[in-house]
Amino acid sequence: MTTTSPRAAPASAAATRPAPSRGRGEMAVVLGGAVVAGIALLTGIATSPDTQYDEVVYTRAAQQVAQSWHLTWSNTAFFVHPPLSFLAQAGWLRLLGMQDAPLDQAIVAARVLTAAAAVFAVLLLGLLTAYLAPAASRTRGLVLVGLVVGIAALDPVMLRYGRLALIEPLALIAAMLTLCLAIRLRDAGAVVYVPVVGLATGLTLLTKEVTAFCLFTPVVHALLSRDRRRIGVTAGGFAWGLGLWLLFPLWAYALGLSTDFIDVKFATFERLLGLVQITGWNRPGVSFASAVVAQLGAYATSYVFLALGGIALLWLMTRAVVGAARWLLAWLVTSYAFAAYMVLFGTLNEQFFVYILPAAIVGTVLAADAALTRVRAPRARGVVAVVAAVVVLGTSATGWVRLYTTDNAAIFAITALIRDTVPACATISVTGDPDRFSYLLPGTRVATFATGEGAQAHGVHLFVLSDKDVASGYGDATAGLVRFVRAHGTLVTRHDTFTYDGLELWRTPVDPYAPLADSEPVPGGTFVVTDADRCGGFAVVDPFAAGVAALGGKGVVGAPVSGSFPTASGTTAQIFTGAVLTAEPGAPATAAPVVPRLATTAAYRAAQLPPVTLGDPAGLLTDPAITAAYLRGGDAAAARARLGDPVGPPTPMPDGQVRQAFAGGVLEHPAGADGVRLAAIGTLARDAGLITPPAAAAGPQAAPPLDADIQPGQPTSVRPFVVALLAGLALYLALPVLVVEIARLVRRRPARAR
Repeated sequence: MTTTSPRAAPASAAATRPAPSRGRGEMAVVLGGAVVAGIALLTGIATSPDTQYDEVVYTRAAQQVAQSWHLTWSNTAFFVHPPLSFLAQAGWLRLLGMQDAPLDQAIVAARVLTAAAAVFAVLLLGLLTAYLAPAASRTRGLVLVGLVVGIAALDPVMLRYGRLALIEPLALIAAMLTLCLAIRLRDAGAVVYVPVVGLATGLTLLTKEVTAFCLFTPVVHALLSRDRRRIGVTAGGFAWGLGLWLLFPLWAYALGLSTDFIDVKFATFERLLGLVQITGWNRPGVSFASAVVAQLGAYATSYVFLALGGIALLWLMTRAVVGAARWLLAWLVTSYAFAAYMVLFGTLNEQFFVYILPAAIVGTVLAADAALTRVRAPRARGVVAVVAAVVVLGTSATGWVRLYTTDNAAIFAITALIRDTVPACATISVTGDPDRFSYLLPGTRVATFATGEGAQAHGVHLFVLSDKDVASGYGDATAGLVRFVRAHGTLVTRHDTFTYDGLELWRTPVDPYAPLADSEPVPGGTFVVTDADRCGGFAVVDPFAAGVAALGGKGVVGAPVSGSFPTASGTTAQIFTGAVLTAEPGAPATAAPVVPRLATTAAYRAAQLPPVTLGDPAGLLTDPAITAAYLRGGDAAAARARLGDPVGPPTPMPDGQVRQAFAGGVLEHPAGADGVRLAAIGTLARDAGLITPPAAAAGPQAAPPLDADIQPGQPTSVRPFVVALLAGLALYLALPVLVVEIARLVRRRPARAR
């Protein structure tokens, strides 16, 4: 690193230039580091880290592009990020023939591309280090380059996001390439610099717009140099890139969706300013400090380099820097200005550190090298350098072994289990964002509920739980839902995953007597879900809805076990768990007198149901709880119409229930408790053949769908963007040539005769 004291005179022009790459030795070091990065990024890439929402939907969108040129994962156009990374992913999937593959397989294939991009980004970072270390001897330069490449290759944050099929690796390689070009062309005129760096800037912005801060580094360098001419040249290159980015809104205009584009970008701008916080560590109720501490075990070395990079920035700001050091200062200024704003005000997403860490790592290593050169004892200097390198690389390597050589693919494993064991018609409830599951489970409805009672009310009994989702405030699920499911359900499977601190699949039982569970309103009554997967059930409409209500509701009668159907006697019947209800035309539904006949069967006695005896019905009402449930606050005549006469006394049974037989059902309650309901007489009568519904009524009907937030369809073809991009690239490549040629012709024009 080249610096001068505040009073030092400006160096010569030759001294202010960053040295070019050191040749074969440096290239060997960089390529060796890239091999290390390749091993670190590609080993076990199919199983770690666990997938997440962005990776799932982005890969789904890339598949859509590869299949039919539609950039969407739903039915609406996607304007949050520019299309270039999705086109790259689509081309890769198309090349591999994975455009129609199952999504989990396509995600793994897409990870290979982004991991390769991350490897080349590390390679470019090594070349940048070579540019920025002109004062180092050949050996020291090789060590510095190798150290930077090794640290970047094993950095926890860069590893995490380099191993996911996200935009970050593609955006990072584009940003690093643009910065390399800007430094390489630092002395080039506008005719060369503007089109070359401007083209790279535009392509980077069309990959991810948040890279703009890094792309502004050449302008900051020119400002620090107080070189007006260079300020104009570098600003022109940045503006030239912005011009290429305008193809993005032009595509929205071609689709007729300019208003939607403006709305999306305005919302994104509000998030950037911190006016709206829906993701990241600055959301309401989420503590930045707590989030940092929670990730300390995984990201410790990344945090250390972010802190040391900030110290390097402050140190450089106190120096009169020239040459390569000024480039490093400019890079650190843009990186940490972005970081500071995001921490204090903006939407701080974890993946944003990917764009800050390259400058932090290079700044830390070069600043440490400059500090060590002041140590006069060579042996002490070498010992300190070796120990620091071993500690940093050893810590990062240990973290890599712990996190990425084990199977963390919990979402893939759980969705595979659901696909194999649960009907496609099922509905599941998840914590966090449901789309990371829904696209991996085609046909399965994935919902999210705040409470377990709310999920049960809609007939949902299968849950995927992550404590980290709930603690981080992602999705609708609350801690109450997790407690409810674990208190009432059965654990199906658990998978350890550092991404979600474990992921669990739970199933809660279906209680046919739960009064508020498993019911959806339908015209004239309710639809009662009767299976644990929420695939089917039966509608209960009048007159049976009124008949159930008259007997005390679902909590007394239980769930239906058939649809309604006509009988041979001209009545209409519907079988419930606790009774068989029948209705004459125009009359209310009442319990059919099936108990006397059913009492003669062995199944009745095996179910520990009470005896049926002859006697005065009035004298049989001796149990207060059963009597109250039978009369329901009315007279005996109304009760006999609903459920028939008592046909036996209240009888304590061996299973701890007190039961009493009536003509239309058996009322029961636990000994010493007052909660009364009808025993499962309806299902027993059906199974004994006393009443047989026709096939159309016996089979469950499909459950009504849960409310879904489905937006109207929009045009989503990305073809217009591709055409415009090709035309724009042709223009950007041809225009400089045209300008140069015109300038050459003007210079050759003969002077006018005087």
